[in-house]
Amino acid sequence: NNENTVTEEMALEESQKRPVEKISIYVVVSNTDQLTKLEKLCASIPSNLVVLDGDDFFKEEQGRYNGMGVDRLAALTGAVYFHGHPALVFDGGTATTYSATNSEGKVLGGGIGPGIQSKLQSMSNDTDALPDISAVEVKERVKETVNSGKPLPTFARNTKEAMMVDVFQEFAGKGRHVIELWIKNAYSNDDKKQPPLGTKYNENRVVTCTGGDGDIFCELLQPCHGGVIEAPTGNDLNYEVRSNRHLIHYGISAILNMHMIARRNKAKFNKSGETHVGKRVAKVFDVESDDGDNIFRGSVTEEVPAEGDANNSCYYRVTYDDGDEEDVTSESLFDMLELYKQHGEKKNLLPEAKPKNGKKKAAGHQPTKKKADSKPQDSESTANVEAPKFPMKAASKKHVNGDAKNGKAPAAKKAKTKDDIKDMVKSDPHSFVNKRVSKDFDGECFFGKITKYDDTEPPPFWHVVYDDGDEEDFAPRDLIKAVKHYNKHGKDDKNASD
Repeated sequence: NNENTVTEEMALEESQKRPVEKISIYVVVSNTDQLTKLEKLCASIPSNLVVLDGDDFFKEEQGRYNGMGVDRLAALTGAVYFHGHPALVFDGGTATTYSATNSEGKVLGGGIGPGIQSKLQSMSNDTDALPDISAVEVKERVKETVNSGKPLPTFARNTKEAMMVDVFQEFAGKGRHVIELWIKNAYSNDDKKQPPLGTKYNENRVVTCTGGDGDIFCELLQPCHGGVIEAPTGNDLNYEVRSNRHLIHYGISAILNMHMIARRNKAKFNKSGETHVGKRVAKVFDVESDDGDNIFRGSVTEEVPAEGDANNSCYYRVTYDDGDEEDVTSESLFDMLELYKQHGEKKNLLPEAKPKNGKKKAAGHQPTKKKADSKPQDSESTANVEAPKFPMKAASKKHVNGDAKNGKAPAAKKAKTKDDIKDMVKSDPHSFVNKRVSKDFDGECFFGKITKYDDTEPPPFWHVVYDDGDEEDFAPRDLIKAVKHYNKHGKDDKNASD
C-alpha cells in the first residue's frame, strides 16, 4: 500500500541520518582519464579523495622541475624512506624512467624512455618479419636464464632471443652508465654535504628498481647482469641493487607520516608559550640573492601584539639579513623555523660576515619591506566576505625602514608562490571559511559556500554547501580549483552578497 512505499528520496534521507566514517584515499596518478573514473567511483563512497601532486613530495627549492611526474617523485620519496639520500630509482613500465637525488636531498633530475615491452612491441608492429613477444614470455625467459645459470647469448641463434638480448643489453648498459654518473655527481665532496634533517644517508649506494619490470631491471643491474645476459669482465662500480614493487606506496606513507609528525610538533609549538625572539628562520622568496639562493635567512626580533584580537595573539617580527622585515603568524613562524633547520645558513656567507646594510642597500637601493602574513580568521566566523583576491591584505604593522618615514611603505618582495591560492591553503586554511566558491558539473556552473574547515584528523578538508542544497568535502586540490573557478565566474553568482 501507499504507506509502505519506499521512494529514492526517502532512502536518501534515511541514509543521511546514519553516521558513516569516511575513508581517506590517497592517489598518485599521471593519467587524467583514470583520475576521472576514480573520482566518479569515489563519489558514491563515503570518502575523502586526496590527489597528491609533486609539491607534496619535493618542493621546487628541492630541485623539482615543473612537469616532473608525481609518480617519479613519489617513488624517489619511497627510496629515501628506505635508504636515504642520495637516491636513484629505475621505474620500469610502459615507459622507463630513472630519477635521482644528491646527498643534500635535492632532485638531480632523470630520464624517460620506452619500456621493455614498448620496445619489443614497436619492433613487432613496425616490421613484417619480427614476431610479437608477450610480457609473460619475457618474464618466463628471464626466470629461466637466472635459474639455469645460462644467460641469453650475445650472438643469439633465434629471432625472439635476438630481440630480447638486444633490448636487455641496452637497458643494462644504459643503467650502469646512469649509476656511474650518479655516483660521480651525488657523492662528490661528501664531507661537505649532509642529507636534510630527519633523513638517512645512503652510505651503501643502494639503487632501487620498481614498476612492472622492476625485477628484470634489478637483475640486469646486478654484477654479471644477474645472469640474464652475458656480461663483460670487470666491474669496479661499488653499489647495491634492490627491488621494491610498492615504492610509490611507501612514498605516500612517508609523507603522511611526516605530515602527522609536523602536526604534532606544530601543536606543541603553539602551546609551548616559549619565546622565539632571537631564533634564526628561513623563507623562500621569488627573488634571488647574489649567489642565486632564493632562501632568505633572518632572525625573530620581537613579538607584535595583534590589534583588536580578543585572544591576545601576536605576530612575530622577522628581520632578514638583507635588511627587509615582515610580521608573520605563529603558523608561518613554525614553517620558517623548520625550513631553517633543513637548510641552515648560507654555505659561504654567515650572517655576521654579511655587509651591515644588506646587499640591496650596498647596490644603491633602499631596503624593501615584505608584507606581513594575513591574520587567520576563526573557523566559526560568520562574516560574509566575497571571494578572496590573492594576495590578501597585509596585517597592520609599524614601518621601521625604507620610505616609511614619509608614510609610504616600500615595495614588498613577492613571495615565491606561483600560485598564491595554494600558498594560502597551506599557511591559513581557516581563511576560506564563509568564502564563495564554484564548480563545473557536466558543463553547468554551481555556486556554494565553504562552511567549515576540519583538521581534527588527516586529511584535513573544507566542507562546501552548494546553493541547491548539495554538499561536498574539498581536499586542498579541490579547494584551489573551486576558488580559481569562482575568481573567473564569480560575476555570475546571484548570491554573492549572501
